[in-house]
Order: sequence, then C-alpha cells, then structure tokens
Amino acid sequence: MLQMAFHPAKLRSMRFRLLSIAFVILAIPLPGRAMSKKPVITVRFHTETNANDGDTFATPVQLEYQRRSAHLSRTADFSEKQIEKIFPVRARDGTWGCVFKLNPQGRIRLESISSQTRGSTLVVFLGTKIGRHQVVDMIIDRPVLDGIIAVPRGITDLEMLALRAEFKVMGEEKKKGPQGPPRAAPDPRSDRLPLARPDAPPTFSSPPPRRGRGAEPDLPRLAD
Repeated sequence: MLQMAFHPAKLRSMRFRLLSIAFVILAIPLPGRAMSKKPVITVRFHTETNANDGDTFATPVQLEYQRRSAHLSRTADFSEKQIEKIFPVRARDGTWGCVFKLNPQGRIRLESISSQTRGSTLVVFLGTKIGRHQVVDMIIDRPVLDGIIAVPRGITDLEMLALRAEFKVMGEEKKKGPQGPPRAAPDPRSDRLPLARPDAPPTFSSPPPRRGRGAEPDLPRLAD
C-alpha cells in the first residue's frame, strides 16, 4: 500500500487553502437569497387564543387598551405580506392611526378569523430596526368582509415613515405628496368608512359595561 507523508508546514498550508475556499463559497449569495428583500417594517396581526394551547402555540401578553392579561397565537395570522395599501391619519394624541387594506389573500383570512373568533381580540405589532411595538388591541365584534383594518392610533412617527416607504398610500399612487396624510383619498369601503381628517379624533365605540363594574374606557373595535 502506497502511503504519502506530508510535512507539517505543508499540511497547515493545505488546511488554510481549504478554509479560504470554504469562506469564498459561503460568501457567494444564493439566487433566492439575493432576490429576497427584507422589509423596512414588519406588521403582524395576532389573534387571541386559548392559554391551554401550550407554549408552542400561545404566548402570554398584557393588553394595553383592555388592561388585562391574554394569550396570543405565536404565529401571526397575517402580516405585511398581505398588506396592499395604507392610509395614514394623524390622531388627536399626536401619534398616527392607519387604515390597512389587505390583498385578496389577507381579505379572505380576515373574513374567516373575524367570523370564527367574535368576542376575542386582535393585536397589532409593528417592528422596525429600533424594536417591536404593541400598537393596539381591538375587539373583534363582527365579521369583516372587505379586508380593511383601521388602527385608530398608537403608531410612532418613525413607524409611519417606514410604513410610507414600504407600502403604497391610497391617493398618492400617481403623484407623491409631502410626508403626512394625504388631503384627499378614495374611500376603501366606498360610503361605509368615512376617513377622518388629520385633526379629527379616532373613531371609537364603547363596549357595554360589565356586571359589578363601572363603565369601561373606550376600546377600539374591529368594525366592518
């Protein structure tokens, strides 16, 4: 049997070359990876779920508007991938509200969720390079058939800039306007959703007070 002996210095040189080749191969971007685009902002919609579903499917959170503990689905029910257009609205408290119009896939998903989970809660999270932010929790009080979700307030200036950079703004498709809400835009729900003026307060509806308690604060509703 023929055996080959290498000098230690030659072995080190060969190892160095093999490692260099490996690093070069790893540095070459794959076609799928090169074509993928990382979003400037993430928009995640999570529905309330049963705590008995376990840590694999449910995660505990503290709802800011309803001021109670709840469990949400770990996987978002729909996200920025299903958002087609947005319409920003300045809220009275200085933050931003936003109307999200979903694409056909998101519209079907929203219709299914809002029909099957009435009385539960939909929570909206926004994520940027600064961090992840729980924007609002809304009561699902009726089926939503048109793929429109109106977030009344809670979006920061940085998040709104990122939203405008990532999605088309209704009314600005042909001509870009200044930063801020457009003065006029087509109503995404025809005559069923009056869009607020920039200086108008967000629209809320109060749930019925619970027994043994006083009136609850106004809570956002997921209305059709």
